[in-house]
Amino acid sequence: MNLQVDGIPSHVERVGQGRPVLLLHGWGPRSVSLQKHLMPLAQQLKNHYEVTMADFPGHGETRKPSGDYGVKEYAQWTLALMDQLALHKPAIVAHSFGGRVALYLAAHHPDRVGALVLTGCAGLRPRRTLKGWVRPRMYQLARVSTQALGLIPVFTEKSKQAVDALRVAFSSQDYLATPAELRASFNKIVREDLHPLLPDIAQPTLLVWGEKDTATPLWMGEMMAKEMQNARLLVYEADDHFAYFNQVARFATAVDVFLQEVAES
Repeated sequence: MNLQVDGIPSHVERVGQGRPVLLLHGWGPRSVSLQKHLMPLAQQLKNHYEVTMADFPGHGETRKPSGDYGVKEYAQWTLALMDQLALHKPAIVAHSFGGRVALYLAAHHPDRVGALVLTGCAGLRPRRTLKGWVRPRMYQLARVSTQALGLIPVFTEKSKQAVDALRVAFSSQDYLATPAELRASFNKIVREDLHPLLPDIAQPTLLVWGEKDTATPLWMGEMMAKEMQNARLLVYEADDHFAYFNQVARFATAVDVFLQEVAES
């Protein structure tokens, strides 16, 4: 179904009956959608839960936001969706970027979140390495030098081409895969460190991680399990950032068992 959510034409789907569960997908405006990445899990859960899922703004069939959205703005859009559908305190099952939104909601609106299942959850800044420190400074120096060369009329066009080439060479694959009109949002999101929120999150939480996850390495899940008030970590050996998707039946069973435990506690 299509709804107007916070002023944005939005694609939303609901399946099943039972206790409310909200699914949130990861980042990928050109490749990620509820139909591809959430519906297989929803089909596994629908016999016991009323499962709601939506394409985030700029993803799937939901229109792009009018401004540059950060985690807060995506969380506000999610709250507006929950209000519109009378989702008062669902369990939130979220992957990657969706986990950022879930963390924000759990910390800032604890009365609206019943429990959390976070898989490959983003939101913590990568550990600093020498390469991580040097690389952006190399890019800045090369860009400034190339732009300065462009001040000479005969080199202006070549300078622009060289700056574009530098941007491609030094940018992440996620950044390059993001449409130009959403790159400011992408930059805003990845600069936000949600680590300070962790001690404030008291909801029962299941963390599911792929052992070989390179997008959100396992140490991030271990840190969340340590610093959140009521969290446990389940690791899928030899799997990656999409462990929940690669092993959807196993993941759905873990979600079901966990939510049954929460309901009985």
